[in-house]
Amino acid sequence: MGHHLSNVLLHAATAIVLFLVLRRMTDEFWPSAFLAAVFAIHPLRVESVAWVAERKDVLSGLFFMLILARTSAMSATRSRSSAIWQWWRCLPWA
Repeated sequence: MGHHLSNVLLHAATAIVLFLVLRRMTDEFWPSAFLAAVFAIHPLRVESVAWVAERKDVLSGLFFMLILARTSAMSATRSRSSAIWQWWRCLPWA
């Protein structure tokens, strides 16, 4: 049961990060919450959360959402030198 709980927690973290990214990008609460909830409960994600062998899928989804969050934060900056510095900060995620 340990891998099930950890996969559920990782998937929940992914859904929360998705909500935060959508909220930052659109400034809309309910549409962002709806899309994050659909992502969280969609049947396609069941195998990824239920099987220990599919943890790579859950982790790649989490890291993708974190990179998306970082990219959306970078697009909010106006300075070119700041944007270049932010890309270097994203390099370890790659």
